[in-house]
Amino acid sequence: MPPSTYTLLDSGDCKKLEQVGPYKIVRHAPTAAYKVSSPELWANPDAVYVKNDKGGGAWDFNKRIPETFPIELAGFTVQIKLTPFGHLGIFPEQAANWSLIEDFPSGGRVLEVLNLFAYSGLSTMACMRKGYGVCHVDSSKGMVEWASENVRLSGLEGGRVRWIVDDAMKFVNREVKRGKTYDGFILDPPSFGRGAKGEVWKIEDDLPLLMEAVMALCGGKPSFVILTCYTLGFSPLNLERILRTYIPAKGRFEPSELVVPEGNGRVHPRGACATFVSESLL
Repeated sequence: MPPSTYTLLDSGDCKKLEQVGPYKIVRHAPTAAYKVSSPELWANPDAVYVKNDKGGGAWDFNKRIPETFPIELAGFTVQIKLTPFGHLGIFPEQAANWSLIEDFPSGGRVLEVLNLFAYSGLSTMACMRKGYGVCHVDSSKGMVEWASENVRLSGLEGGRVRWIVDDAMKFVNREVKRGKTYDGFILDPPSFGRGAKGEVWKIEDDLPLLMEAVMALCGGKPSFVILTCYTLGFSPLNLERILRTYIPAKGRFEPSELVVPEGNGRVHPRGACATFVSESLL
């Protein structure tokens, strides 16, 4: 029997109600600062992630849920884990970007893609399913292993992928020194983070430096760039202007909002996105 799927059932009151495989789960959603649409759906959830005053939180279980279980999402089979920090290992709002990659024209040269802050690997798998080569970089060894497991579950082991556990900025700078080149870039930087050896990342300070280094890896002529962000104050228009500042090549620049469709026909806003697609891929 194939794994079940993911559905965002409703959102509101700074929470979201998700059907994750066979389980109904409630998580914190600060962007859902509006009333819920269907109060009756919220009764008897299987698990609720409860935030605390210190920025962390914990799961409150009303039903026994396995430590890991698979679901289908966008044609991939992915492993779900209810992590201590409230994540599941999936970001469904990125589905439009996976479709963007897979809708690029076929029959041309095989692109080499650098996926930074790559987490559990669904963007990596979208590239692999397209036939592209991917360098998957995340500072967490556990996340890289999770992504590798998702590739295996999705039957994509035959694709070309490099698994890198490293600080994104340090890795990119070393690739520049090595004369490495890439065609496409997927960037999903956090607001704040620490690398594998304690390196500090602050988006307002380090994103401009990262963009400069990324452009050095493609001679200022990327085939595509996908830049997403969940940081307060970084809007789609802001991200688009960042891309226009650092990409001299001709192509289509497009801002958009990351959203997840709800079962009630509405959408839940999740973050900001801007993309660049070169003329060769249009």
